[in-house]
Amino acid sequence: MQNVKRINIDQLVVGMYVTEINDEWAADSNLKASGLITRDSTIQTFRSMGVSEVYIDTSKGDDCEGSVSVDKIHQRVSAEAQALKAEPESLVNLAPKKSYQEEIENAKNIRHKALSLAGDVMQDVKMGNSFDRAAVDTIAEEITDSLVSNQNALQSLMRMRSKDQYLLEHSMNVAVLMGVLARSMKISGDELHQLVFGAFVHDIGKVRVPEEILYKPGRLEPDEWQEMQRHVVYGVEALKNIGGISPLAMSICEQHHERLDGTGYPFNLPGDQISFQGRMAAVVDVYDAITADRVYHKGMEPTVALKKMLEWSGHHLDRSLVYQLIRCVSVYPAGSAVELASGHVAIVREANLQSPSKPSVSLVYDTKRKAKITEKYVQLERVDAFGAIKSAVDLASYGLKLSDYFT
Repeated sequence: MQNVKRINIDQLVVGMYVTEINDEWAADSNLKASGLITRDSTIQTFRSMGVSEVYIDTSKGDDCEGSVSVDKIHQRVSAEAQALKAEPESLVNLAPKKSYQEEIENAKNIRHKALSLAGDVMQDVKMGNSFDRAAVDTIAEEITDSLVSNQNALQSLMRMRSKDQYLLEHSMNVAVLMGVLARSMKISGDELHQLVFGAFVHDIGKVRVPEEILYKPGRLEPDEWQEMQRHVVYGVEALKNIGGISPLAMSICEQHHERLDGTGYPFNLPGDQISFQGRMAAVVDVYDAITADRVYHKGMEPTVALKKMLEWSGHHLDRSLVYQLIRCVSVYPAGSAVELASGHVAIVREANLQSPSKPSVSLVYDTKRKAKITEKYVQLERVDAFGAIKSAVDLASYGLKLSDYFT
């Protein structure tokens, strides 16, 4: 990829060949681009959508001064991600109270209840009614309790995705990630509860966005993108109408799309006006959004997504919180698929926060024999026969489905 380079949107001109929109907005706006820029209006469309960076291929179009090789960027962020390990005080707080096997069934039940509740909450808001706040309090408590028992259980289930249930799964997953991130920073008690509560309802305003925009398979037009952005305002209005929502939970709904450089929405807040919980919400929201498969967008593998977020940190996302997320879920999170040095493909069951390349895994495929194998649980830190993780992979490329391993 020597010819692929990253440039700022201000450097993009007619005659350049765009290969990718390097921006987290691309997932929400259905914005996809690959081709030669022939009109200034295309660049203006990118600007109107909030795009700040793009990748260009200099073998197919013009180059410019100041462009940065993608290979160099990938090398840097990979080294950064691999070096991040949980700090001792976080390890104490995140230490499992139960084994993965003991907690996974409870986690499945919580996920089932949470998705059902998210559907009820969305329907109530869509109809202009109050939702059952006590039920959300209860599910927030159950999510937190499961994370205390073993956070890997709920985390691994986050990888169970259905395009048709994106909004419900996103509500659940952001709540789980918020709980993990908060606990890693020793946040507890009512503050932790309100963070998980706020994360669960952060996107309720989307049900007031017209379905033809919300589920549009193609690129959103500028006016449609503006309407999509209003989901934040709709959500805040819904929470205010319900009453009794804590300021902390409210700010998560208000600020999860704000960005440090002031390019976020709906208020274009500069970094010093974004609350700490707003910054946390931005990080966990982006991570779940870009790892999800949607009708118009294939999700990134978790490891790829975390590295991509390092690219976006500093100007869009709080770098310290992106670092903290990687430390507390690992660069190879529970539920991700990896290839080992031995040539075996495995699913991460329990992340290793101190030695990220040696988690506990389930072996599922042998690349040397090109054959599916009987699932085998292995703690890589205790067994040398399979080596460490070589790379993150997509199970589908081996003809495997993640859902087959979580029944």
